[in-house]
Amino acid sequence: MKVYIYTLTILIALLAVSCGNSVNPANNIAMAREAIAHGDYNDALSALDEASSVMSDSTASAIALTETAALYCVIDEKLQSEDYIDKALGCYGLAVSINPDSVKHCFSRLSPDEKCQLDLLDKLLTARHDIPDYAEPIDSTGIINDIDIIE
Repeated sequence: MKVYIYTLTILIALLAVSCGNSVNPANNIAMAREAIAHGDYNDALSALDEASSVMSDSTASAIALTETAALYCVIDEKLQSEDYIDKALGCYGLAVSINPDSVKHCFSRLSPDEKCQLDLLDKLLTARHDIPDYAEPIDSTGIINDIDIIE
């Protein structure tokens, strides 16, 4: 009898844990937009962080990731910091890898400021991949083969 009670208790506990945490990214994005409109950037950041925590794999919506990236950029600009660009770049990069066409479609739904921010993110994402193309060659000793750098 004790075995049945323990088993039932464990099943109920697991059921409660699994049902208690359902985050809807679209609702969080809407809450973040509203918080930004009211100037409450901390609430907006917590809503975006919660949304991006569940959108961390290839099953996430590219549109939701793009909107999240744009809102991170808006908050970053309003707070005049550079703390959230990396989060925005991560969301935008994942969105582009999931579905580039959805990202392009999302541009039409955003404000002009958000479009500019996403254009900047796109350039940053592209620049990350281009850097090795311009790197100086290194010889077998690990020294860059360009004497002009020393001068």
